[in-house]
Order: sequence, then structure tokens, then C-alpha cells
Amino acid sequence: MDWIRQRTDSIDGLKEIQCADQHTGGNALEVMEEAGALFTVSYPWTQFRSSNGDEITPLVGTGVNAGMALNKYVVRDDTDEVLGIHSGTFTESGSYHFLGEMAERMFPNATTSCTVFDNGERVALTQDIGGAIDLGDGDAIKPQLVWTSSFNGQWATKVHDLVHRLWCMNQLISGTALFSVKHTKFHDITFAQRAGIIEAAVSRAQIVATQATIMKDQSFTDQMFTELTRELVPFPPKVEGKEWHAKAVNLVERKRGAMTAKWMEECEHWSPDGPGNKWLAYNAVQGAEQHQINAQFTSSEVAAQRSLTKAINGKAPLADKALALLLA
Repeated sequence: MDWIRQRTDSIDGLKEIQCADQHTGGNALEVMEEAGALFTVSYPWTQFRSSNGDEITPLVGTGVNAGMALNKYVVRDDTDEVLGIHSGTFTESGSYHFLGEMAERMFPNATTSCTVFDNGERVALTQDIGGAIDLGDGDAIKPQLVWTSSFNGQWATKVHDLVHRLWCMNQLISGTALFSVKHTKFHDITFAQRAGIIEAAVSRAQIVATQATIMKDQSFTDQMFTELTRELVPFPPKVEGKEWHAKAVNLVERKRGAMTAKWMEECEHWSPDGPGNKWLAYNAVQGAEQHQINAQFTSSEVAAQRSLTKAINGKAPLADKALALLLA
């Protein structure tokens, strides 16, 4: 993967910390097994009990699918939990094994984590695919991939690019999939597909690195950050003759407070003796949105999964708006 090193080195002022081939992860299937993601499922037909007590299975009445079940469940074999419901013609897949197999064939021994959502309704795999890019002063970002799939139909089987900031664990996930497949088919990943995914992911990391370099050179004061939070999270329009609802005011203040706390943390670590900069401001907003706001200000495992779900779905309106304002 020398070409990745060459592309990274082409950015003026940026340095590669780690070669793209030096993965820190493990085998995708082993990571999935450890996370409890390789359970099997069955697809029983849906039924209902008639008024006289008979079990009735609704069937397709006409056409090429006549006689098939109208709908069927997806049920975990080990717990009997229902993970989803689909039409009777939905093509079945017995487990998430296919996802790990594809990920491992594409990037061997590169999987860093596996998250199982809602008892297995959805799953996400994260992989390291490139060396970290040094932004200076010990700050660095790294290109990664996120593979997603689901039994409940919420997520198609896709690959998203991810830019991971190493210090604060912020994850910038693209809402546009780099690669999409049907989970019912085995896919022999071609070299061209693999190279295309790498190029797209590394290219986005380079864009973020260039933006970071620009923003790091522009100072940003506490007052400027306060004004930014007010623009990002304004109070709702006030109705004449009525006071703001206390709940709405509290939510605005909590969001602003979360961003301000992150800003102070960023400045204390990276710029303790002087003003902050726009890169720190952006990360303060992005970090607060990802770790506090999207998690609804709680720190449970469910909240963490909710936060990651929104990131994978490309829902980061505060960070997106902040980036546009800071780069304007």
C-alpha cells in the first residue's frame, strides 16, 4: 500500500505516523464471536389465532408467490427473541457470519470493534485501514471503515468511511455508503472494489486533515465560542405574551453547556497558555454532539449505542453547521 503513503505525504505539512499495513485489529469473525454477534436465526411464518381458536397462517393468494407466507419473523435461535418481520418473499440469511467474512476478506486482521444493537437487530464492525495522519502537537486522525447490517431492515449491508480522532475518540462518519451489497449473496471482493474503498476513505481523511490544518491556524476565543453555541442552539421562537417553556430552555442550556465543557477540555489540553483555535472549537461541538447530546446526556450502554446509531445514520447537524460556519 505504498500509494497510500504517497497520497498522505502529498499533503503539505502533514506526516504519516503509521504504515497502512500495520493494523491494530483482529480477525473480523473472532471479534464478532467475542461480541456475541454470530448467533443464528430462523424465519417462522407469521400466524394468528382465529375466533374459534385455529392457528391461521396468512398466505399470498395469487401470482408467482401464491401459497407462500404473507409475512415471516426473524427469530434468534438461542433466545427466541423476534428481531424483525419481513414479507414472505424476503430472502433469508442465517447469521451475520457473511458480514464478518466479507470484512475479513477485504481487510484481514483489521477489525477493531463490533457493536451489537438491540439484542442483535443490527450490528456494526469497525476496521482500521490506514496509517494515522499527524496534525501536529500530538494530535492525529486515522481513516477507518464501519460495516453495517441488520435483521430488522433498518440498515442495509453497507460500508461507511470513518475518520477517527485519536485523542478524544471523536468519530466522523460519512452518511454516504462507499459500498453496498445484498446480505443474501456471498461477494468475492475484487481488488478494484477494495482499492476504491481505500481511496475514498483515505481521501476523506485527507480532506479532514487539510481542514484541520486551516482551522488550527485561526485563533478562537471563549467569547467567540459562546457566540457559536448560541448560533448553533438558539432558543425557540418566542410567542408574544408567552414565556418559554422551562423544558425547552433547559434543553438549550444543556446542549450549550455540553459544548462549552468540551471546549474547555480541548483548550486545557491543547492550548493551556493561550487562546484556542477553530479546530478545537469544531471538535468541542462534534464531541459534545456525539458523546452527550446524541446520547441524551446519559452514559449507559444503550445511550452509547444510540449515539453510534445516529453517527452511522449521518445525523450530526450541529457538527455539520459548526464546520460550515468555522470554514466560512
